[in-house]
Amino acid sequence: MADTSNLLALFREVVEEVDKKKLPDVTEKSVIADLGIDSLSTMQIIGELENRLDIMIPDDQLVKLETVGDLLAVVERCAAKKG
Repeated sequence: MADTSNLLALFREVVEEVDKKKLPDVTEKSVIADLGIDSLSTMQIIGELENRLDIMIPDDQLVKLETVGDLLAVVERCAAKKG
């Protein structure tokens, strides 16, 4: 499940569940803040991704996230370490 296209689809699904937003046009280059997702929702989305993928993203990795691609890269690295 840890390839980028699957992770992007999972991100869209989680955003829709957590933040009630449909983001069909979101890409890796999309800036998270520009998607109308606030910091609380971002943390909930990250938490849900961690739960679904059974990973733990270190807090120091979270402060650097700006784009969806940044988030997916961190998720991918954590999943690779696990797996």
